[in-house]
Amino acid sequence: MLRETLEVFLANNCSWTRTAEALHLHVNTVHYRMERVEALTGRDLSRLDHKLDLYAALRC
Repeated sequence: MLRETLEVFLANNCSWTRTAEALHLHVNTVHYRMERVEALTGRDLSRLDHKLDLYAALRC
């Protein structure tokens, strides 16, 4: 669930709205899930270098 949400979030240029639409979720659900990703990974999704780290990790 978190992995899929993160993949769609990154694929949609980190747009909460487009991610929510793509996954048929409320935008607050996407926001909550991304907060969980940040908490579990120690990465800040507002930072480009952290987004790149997560993107690379998903591709391995």
